Amino acid sequence: MKRFKESSIARTLDLMAGKKGQFYSSLGTEDRIFVKKQISHFPQAVQQILIGRYQEFDKPFNANSYLRQITAKLNGLLPTKLIPHFDAGEAELRELAEDNARRCKRFELYAVKSDKHRAENTSAIGQGLRTTYAEASKYVSGYGIELPKLTEDKMLIGTLRRMQDVYWWLRQLRKVVSRKREIVLMHLGQVHSRKGKYCSDFTVQSRLAQKELQRKMLENLVVVNEVGDSFSLAELSDKNVSNPVNRKNELMTRMFGFEKLSKEAGHKAIFVTVTCPSRFHNTYAKSGDSNPKWDGSTPRDAQDYLNTLWRRIRAEFDRRKIQQYGFRIVEPQHDGTPHWHMLLFIEPIHADAFKSVITHYALQEDGDEAGAQENRCDFKDIDYSRGSATGYIAKYVSKNVNGEQLDSDIDGGDAIHAAQRVEAWASCWGIRQFQQIGNGSVTVWRELRRLKQLVGLSESFDAIYEAADSGDWAKFVELMGGVFCKRNDQPIRPLYKEKVNEETGEVKQSYFDGVVTFALKGVQYAGKEVITRVHEWRIEHQSERAA
Repeated sequence: MKRFKESSIARTLDLMAGKKGQFYSSLGTEDRIFVKKQISHFPQAVQQILIGRYQEFDKPFNANSYLRQITAKLNGLLPTKLIPHFDAGEAELRELAEDNARRCKRFELYAVKSDKHRAENTSAIGQGLRTTYAEASKYVSGYGIELPKLTEDKMLIGTLRRMQDVYWWLRQLRKVVSRKREIVLMHLGQVHSRKGKYCSDFTVQSRLAQKELQRKMLENLVVVNEVGDSFSLAELSDKNVSNPVNRKNELMTRMFGFEKLSKEAGHKAIFVTVTCPSRFHNTYAKSGDSNPKWDGSTPRDAQDYLNTLWRRIRAEFDRRKIQQYGFRIVEPQHDGTPHWHMLLFIEPIHADAFKSVITHYALQEDGDEAGAQENRCDFKDIDYSRGSATGYIAKYVSKNVNGEQLDSDIDGGDAIHAAQRVEAWASCWGIRQFQQIGNGSVTVWRELRRLKQLVGLSESFDAIYEAADSGDWAKFVELMGGVFCKRNDQPIRPLYKEKVNEETGEVKQSYFDGVVTFALKGVQYAGKEVITRVHEWRIEHQSERAA
């Protein structure tokens, strides 16, 4: 890691000796050392911003005072143990993950030795593991990594095993580093309509590079079954909903099907937009100036707020027996704060109550602040004489998938470029962009479409299969019980079976928690199983197959 830090400092020197080298050359040795110490742990994108601001001051004293204050603020946003590794690349993160996994293993080894003489006393061993967990979790939290709350002892063991796993550490470190970098850039005013819309340029570039590496990895990995059939993971990715085009097409097919059902049933279509209170927004849209009400909340915090808000709304809908179905789309506002668009279908008799409930809960927090009444939630009744509900939502789907078939984004910019920024934003903050609301099992739909031909179980099953196979979502949902049918009452359910070791016949257990693992195998109908996944697959490297 020393080599990495030296290269980071070298980049800092290069930046300072750039276009304004005269200013840098006028600094004394102590000033240079001070600047390097203050900013060398930040990514180059952050260093460039800080140095640019540093060089705007007329005197080194004023520049140093500013740098001390701003870096103290930014460091306060970072977990203590993460600060030395904040500019880490993939190689250093892998090295750090290995080191941390070993450290957490040593915590447990110490506890096992101290409790060995009490091996027959389960509660005593449990106490030893709890002590180990407390020490290890304290170490893990130093990196800003959140652990699940323990509800039973087996969760404790599983969590300890995770903390001793290199790949668990690597995933967690990647996530926390990317999010903390974005938070720092948000505080430096790099995420808003006039700078980096939706997310910082740094995050967009990092995401594009990550996707390129992922593509190369998928191309190098091959899945092979027991009869010798093989496909690259890249080929399979292109064929399923991982492909943006396929994902968009499936979303629109399901949306069109819901609209068709709503028209037949005489249901009302309402387009709902829900936004967050001012405290979640870091800048103003028009000027790009900082919002004094921003409390430092991240886009992830805002998404959690909206999820909680929707749970409360849904609970009230249930109490009032207001049923709804449709789709939710999450997209970022200019400063990365998420807001929700929902196209929902309801019985007309409930329209006023539906709007009243959403408005009530949307305004519960800071409902009296400026603009809340006008902007916190909005409703548009879909007028079918002027266009379809599916057509209305199509632009929102395109904007959040790939930007195709759009002339520009909402601000007149390139739609495809905007979609890339939205995807990078969603990836960084772990935000699910699309979610179906209401009935219609997508899992059953996809599994039936995997079948090559009718299996002849019954006329009812065959009709549902034909609806799925022909891409008729409306017919599929209707035959599955209708838009308001509960999942447990649907005729066809997903089939999950225990994973079995083909060589030994033993049921497989998860490595971390030691529980039986299940895999999707097909569907079940009237107590009968229909297997759609008949092969067992293994992963190989292209290079190994060539050899």
